[in-house]
Amino acid sequence: GMLEVIKSDFERTATTTEASEKAAHEEFVEFDRVSKTDISGKEMKMELDKEDVQTTENKLVEGKQDLQTAQDLLDGALKRLEDLAPTCIDTTMSFEERVAKREEEMEALKKALCILDTDGVEADCQGQGQGDGLP
Repeated sequence: GMLEVIKSDFERTATTTEASEKAAHEEFVEFDRVSKTDISGKEMKMELDKEDVQTTENKLVEGKQDLQTAQDLLDGALKRLEDLAPTCIDTTMSFEERVAKREEEMEALKKALCILDTDGVEADCQGQGQGDGLP
């Protein structure tokens, strides 16, 4: 009687425990496989991310150097422009004064041409006493 009930309870408990342990072991094996795969994937992603960070940092350094070079070129060009501005922009004379001065220069050059035109080939100098220095 009682011994058989205890024996059957023990066998049932042992069978249930073995089945539970087997299921738990299978779940652990699956969890371990998934975890290792996940960890491996994340480690690979971390390595790739580190390479991306390094590449980005290198591009940043290169970009800063390019920016500095461009800034230096711009500074040089602006300095040159600043140096040239006074020679290009004469603000001491009005437009009318500059035109008058240019006309005077052209007249002086024409007189000089007539003085040097000893052969009388210049049409503007006909009849002005070529070669004698007189206008």
